[in-house]
Amino acid sequence: MAEGAAGRAGRFLGKLASAIDFGPMERELEKLYPTRMGRPSHPPLILFKMLLLEHCYNLSDPEVEAQVSDRLSFRRFVGLGLDGAVPDETALVRFRARLVAGGVAQRLLELVNAQLEARGLILKKATIVDATLVEAAAARPTREDYQAGQVVDAQASYTRKGGEAHYGFKAHVAVDGRHNLIRRVVLGTAKQHDNQRWAEVTPTDTRSVYADKAYAGAPRQEWLRAHGIAGRIMVPKVPLKGLSPRQKQLNRRWSGIRSRIERVFGYWKRTLGYQRVRYVGLQRNQLELHFKAMAYNLKRFSNLCPA
Repeated sequence: MAEGAAGRAGRFLGKLASAIDFGPMERELEKLYPTRMGRPSHPPLILFKMLLLEHCYNLSDPEVEAQVSDRLSFRRFVGLGLDGAVPDETALVRFRARLVAGGVAQRLLELVNAQLEARGLILKKATIVDATLVEAAAARPTREDYQAGQVVDAQASYTRKGGEAHYGFKAHVAVDGRHNLIRRVVLGTAKQHDNQRWAEVTPTDTRSVYADKAYAGAPRQEWLRAHGIAGRIMVPKVPLKGLSPRQKQLNRRWSGIRSRIERVFGYWKRTLGYQRVRYVGLQRNQLELHFKAMAYNLKRFSNLCPA
């Protein structure tokens, strides 16, 4: 990193260390180790913070190990003294597997968000729901690969968007409409239609939900009514009929709010390198998606509360 970037990183991490209480996350992580047997050689919170650093700065396991070894701000953030041993790649791989097996990814995101909500940054008045495609880590298989049973990632799949073929997964995301903070994320295979993960990704404690035309249809409207939520789903054109002036007006109004979620996708892909998943298989990539969400929310928090 350039010196200017290093200074910004130091300020950002210093702010997180002072403003975010990592105690709730630490207690949740400790539940993954109910006995002394099989405990990691490093405290779980240190390993968790190293994974956070990976996703805040788009680092690999070996890269974050090197950065924590070399950078005082990184070392301070994770909670290591100057002579403390830095967890190596193997420790991070084992810890990641423990997180996947424990199924705690959404809970960790909720614990981060509870602190943002306490600061008035998540208001739950409106929620925006959308999805974005992410390329698989494995190479695209050919028809011959499928026929020979030689597909590396059986949970990735093909789909088409904008006339282009995509192979991989689809990240389904719900953000709070006020400050664009991520509330829920769900990873699915690419060929699955956006509306199939609607109930999983959409929180029920919001007053209204904004979404694009891909989510239009009676099942979503019925779900919204059943939960007492106002639907703001853009109206698709009806063949040979078009839209009424009122429908066009609503679409324009709702589109201005719905499009805010594109800032999340843009940040993920341009800054965090999330054009492609890191791993093979749905579960490990689901964990990666939750860390991407936590990294985005913490960066967003830092920008919203600069003091």
